[in-house]
Amino acid sequence: MSLPETLNTHTALCEEIYDLMIEENRHLRRSGQPPADAMLSRKSALLGTLSFSLERLRAGLTESPPASAEIRHCVRNAQKTILKALLLDRENEQLLLKCTMQRRTQIPAIRPVASQLHRLYGGAAAR
Repeated sequence: MSLPETLNTHTALCEEIYDLMIEENRHLRRSGQPPADAMLSRKSALLGTLSFSLERLRAGLTESPPASAEIRHCVRNAQKTILKALLLDRENEQLLLKCTMQRRTQIPAIRPVASQLHRLYGGAAAR
């Protein structure tokens, strides 16, 4: 596979990951619940594919360095998509943290009876 084809495939994969992250963001915002296992397994599979794509891309770049304007344009597009995905992932992490944090329940203060206070402190003062 040539370098431009590899770059186009990689960019398409990055856009697919970004679309999945948008879906995850919408889910977190609407439901306030962590995403389902199906979405997490899709995300994990795409990230595994991304690792493979990066290896192919690195191999293609070492064989023939990017010289043409088309290749540089494809690289920029892939970088932009990845940066958008990283920003969205950070927002998703914050939403997920907010969803999973258990709200601290307020324990009502126990109001002691006056006779109990008198017995506790009055006995200590008499000593």
